[in-house]
Amino acid sequence: MKWESLNKRETVFALAFGIGIVLAYQFYRASKLQSIPGPFIAKFTNLHRFFLTRSGYAHLYQARAHEKYGAVVRFGPNMVSFCDPEAIPSIFHMRNGFAKSNMYRAFRPWTPNGQIASVFSAEDDAENRQMKQHVAVYYSLSYTVSSFEKRVDDAIHMLFDQLNGKFVATGAQFNLTMWLKFYSYDIMALMTFRRAYGYLQHGDEFSTIMRDVKKSMMSIAPMTQIPWLDWLLHKNRLVNSVKREAMSALLTFVLARIAERRNSSETASKTNVTGPDADGDFLGYFLQAMDKKADKVPLRYLTMWTMANILGGSDSSAAVLRSLVCLLAKHPNALETVRTELWNQQQTTTGLSLPVPQWHELQNLLFLDACINETLRTEPPFGLALERVVPVHGTTICGRFFPQGTIVGMNPYVTNRHRPTWGDDADVWRPRRWLEGNSAHIRKLEASLLTFGAGTRTCLGRQVAMLEIKKLLAALIINYDIGLVEPRAKVDRYFWIMMPESVQVTIRKRDKPRI
Repeated sequence: MKWESLNKRETVFALAFGIGIVLAYQFYRASKLQSIPGPFIAKFTNLHRFFLTRSGYAHLYQARAHEKYGAVVRFGPNMVSFCDPEAIPSIFHMRNGFAKSNMYRAFRPWTPNGQIASVFSAEDDAENRQMKQHVAVYYSLSYTVSSFEKRVDDAIHMLFDQLNGKFVATGAQFNLTMWLKFYSYDIMALMTFRRAYGYLQHGDEFSTIMRDVKKSMMSIAPMTQIPWLDWLLHKNRLVNSVKREAMSALLTFVLARIAERRNSSETASKTNVTGPDADGDFLGYFLQAMDKKADKVPLRYLTMWTMANILGGSDSSAAVLRSLVCLLAKHPNALETVRTELWNQQQTTTGLSLPVPQWHELQNLLFLDACINETLRTEPPFGLALERVVPVHGTTICGRFFPQGTIVGMNPYVTNRHRPTWGDDADVWRPRRWLEGNSAHIRKLEASLLTFGAGTRTCLGRQVAMLEIKKLLAALIINYDIGLVEPRAKVDRYFWIMMPESVQVTIRKRDKPRI
């Protein structure tokens, strides 16, 4: 009995000691950031960040917090947020950037062999460089346009066929968000596998992968704020032995396409092709990279590259397209200015291909570019802070010193609204701000835009995204009039991707297939 009593006391003491150590460490970390203003609860826990992100309104809360506390705000015991673009070069270095925080582990899909890190979710800069050095060239503008413009044209024609048959001919309203997602998902599948999912052809009937990705993103977003919880609930062998993760539908599809291609006779003939291939696709290019560096490229990279391609380029591009169409519909003067610019381009010797303009015809259209940049600024597709970890010896950011291990981050939604940078009307969609001032001022605005990230971890697929966004936007403006059923839509809940679930619109074809 005495031994049992002693054993219980030792257990209680050990637990109390362990809890005390954890609390002491938390208070020690808290004391290092004591001077940083922020919500009181942020000194002690990240739980409030978890629940705010789960609510879908974290982007609005963080914007209000920066308005209340200033340009530097503490959002967690060891997490500090910045909204001044002047902090971008310090946090997102062009050389030797800070490592990403462990929030990105939540984006790693689970496989029977463990998690798959990607170019996006790799924390260490050296690991990221190793992952993308073999494939970065395939995302260059020359490869993108030469290899994939025809596929974008095919997808736009498929979309227009459906819009004409289902909605123009009948006058029926439709969900713009859903059809732009169909377009973005199918175009990324065409670029990656030369095979569409079939969304544009069949509509919602074949949207299993899309639903699974949405469900996964809703789960991932709050887990980024407490990464160890993601491992506990989702990313370990015990849990995955009894439950199937939402992401597995897409992963299964990707693995099947890879196996299919590697077993086909086409693989051998394509690996000897050099330079952009008008009949190429990303999977073929990835296999080329594997073949060239077979002894240096792990086999898992093939799955990682392909998964990242599909996930990174689908919902985000659809979100930007949705914002562009809606904002132009709400601002008819801006819409007419874009139409006039396209009309003037049609009158030049270069001309304008109809019904779908070619990429080279859409260059140097300043107001069209301004509308796209302003939309990327006011409605970026990502609404959470992009986190980094302060390296050894600490660093000074915006005049404040931060010790090693501090998590620092910037939310594109908040940074893109920094009034000292963008003006007192920073919350207003005003494309002409990109045409005002001298070239140095415009370069400063471009450097302040955080939508595609910055530094060494800038979005690898931004040229691909711009190809599919700019071509479809111009084609829609030329061929259709789109009206919002409810111009003053309610505030939506956003998780990782900032895109309303439903935007009801009407559509009619313009009298002539020209501006």
